[in-house]
Amino acid sequence: MKKAKSLLKIGAVYMGTVLGAGFASGQELLQFFVRFSYRGLLGCTLAGVLFCLLGAIILSKSYGLSEKTYRKYLKTVFKGPLSSFLAFVGEVFLCVSFCIMLSGSGAFFAQRLFLPPLWGILLTDAICLCVFLYDIKGLSVLNLILTPIMLLGTVYVAFHSIFTGSQTVFLPQVNPHGLFLPYAVFYVGYNMLTAAAVLVPAAALAEDRKTAVRGGVFGGLMLTVLAVLCSTALFVSDASWDSPLPMLLLSKQAGTVAYFTYSAVLFMAMLTTAVSTGFSVVQRLCSLGMGQKGAAVSVCLAAIPLSFFEFSALVRYCYLFFGVLGILLVGGILWEWFKRI
Repeated sequence: MKKAKSLLKIGAVYMGTVLGAGFASGQELLQFFVRFSYRGLLGCTLAGVLFCLLGAIILSKSYGLSEKTYRKYLKTVFKGPLSSFLAFVGEVFLCVSFCIMLSGSGAFFAQRLFLPPLWGILLTDAICLCVFLYDIKGLSVLNLILTPIMLLGTVYVAFHSIFTGSQTVFLPQVNPHGLFLPYAVFYVGYNMLTAAAVLVPAAALAEDRKTAVRGGVFGGLMLTVLAVLCSTALFVSDASWDSPLPMLLLSKQAGTVAYFTYSAVLFMAMLTTAVSTGFSVVQRLCSLGMGQKGAAVSVCLAAIPLSFFEFSALVRYCYLFFGVLGILLVGGILWEWFKRI
């Protein structure tokens, strides 16, 4: 029973890290999979295999580390300054993710509440500033409630769209002959920049090494199922293609209750993702000698200009850029594992 609980906890941590607001909005899936037509589903499957494999590899090696920290893990995999570079890339990606969540909040206010995007950006930024200044931990508890609700809501919306949607034309955004496999790897790359940092300490939850490995595989499998399900729903429902928040639009088609529930879940997903990524940046600045108040204010003010860029454009270009950099991490982990076996 203890091993089963450990497995579920590790799998939930893995899923919770990847299933952020970018996934819940549907923009990630649209940009990296759905636009490649049915071949995008093959990309989803490949990404899922990599998530399972990488999760198992990272957790297996981390279980044997006496000091289960991300920087320590990187030093055991990469030699020389490359480990420090990848740690820095991960920290920069956290900064960018914080800005993207603010932009997503603005898009949410515009599409769902018909209010100026600036209102959503400033409200989310103000809440985050309060958390950073006073270390309010209540929002972190919401993650435990939000994740299962988001999973159930996403599955319901996806199934409803699959069985009621009907795509009759190929829109300009569809690129059925595009390079879908590289994009699948890029998707895994930028997600692992943050997921690996969470999986390393999560290895301490395992009763033994085998449980740690199984937890990684379980989390990867669940991510695969959900990604394929949502990608299929987005593809067969062509009305969602031009929306900055396509999954929210699909929830509207699923009924009033689903629409209101998913609206709340999506905004909370953006808020909690912004809090977790932004707080990590604040803590890093504090470790470099900056005061808590100065670091919090600096992060929140610096993020506002970038958040005015279009949410879908930020997801498309920023995530792609860090996905390319993340290939260094993914490739290094796989190569080190190959040499060991």
